[in-house]
Amino acid sequence: MRSLLLAALPLLGLSGCAMMAAKLPLRPVSALVTHIMARATAIDALVSQLHDHLDVVYPLEKEAVSVGGLGPIRLGMTIQEAANAAQVSFVVAPMTQSAVCQYYLPEVFDPEKAARTASIDGVGLMVVNDQVIRIDIWSDSPVKTLSGLGIGATVEDVKTAYDGQVDVTPHPYTEGSYLTLTPDAAGSNLYTLVFETDKEGQVTQFRTGQFPAVTWVEGCS
Repeated sequence: MRSLLLAALPLLGLSGCAMMAAKLPLRPVSALVTHIMARATAIDALVSQLHDHLDVVYPLEKEAVSVGGLGPIRLGMTIQEAANAAQVSFVVAPMTQSAVCQYYLPEVFDPEKAARTASIDGVGLMVVNDQVIRIDIWSDSPVKTLSGLGIGATVEDVKTAYDGQVDVTPHPYTEGSYLTLTPDAAGSNLYTLVFETDKEGQVTQFRTGQFPAVTWVEGCS
């Protein structure tokens, strides 16, 4: 009798599975396709929102670089005056190498939450003796000059914008060049603009600042 029961168990299991499968609702292929498409649409929307978040341009990034500063931030200001003028906060950059000369990086500050909410990439303020003496625009910034020059501009673009009043010198570390606006073209013997290019002749970074700090190759180092 026991042998008969053992032999019957697999058959009972199969029949039980068949009965359970018969009770499970089968979704038509069209319903599955609709479900998959809905999920894909939701994912696309999420990716789009992420891109929108990554592509946010903050007010400071819409300001233009001039010989005297970046938008409301003027050379000669204290770092607190610069923060008040631009409505941002500043933190000391990790690249800072000296207690006398320091770089400050801007961040978005939410006064209601009393907290920093986002970093503003590609902009750095060189501060010496609590005065902003140079403003650097690096490769990941959308900031441009008053003439519309930004990262990716060419040597010819710079020369044309400043009517040829640009001194071109070799870059000490790359096969590119330094393009320095002459004092007469800058309208000041104290401040000027400097553009750095790569070997293809495209601007990789630029800055405005006081002499001689604006010409320092390694920043505060």
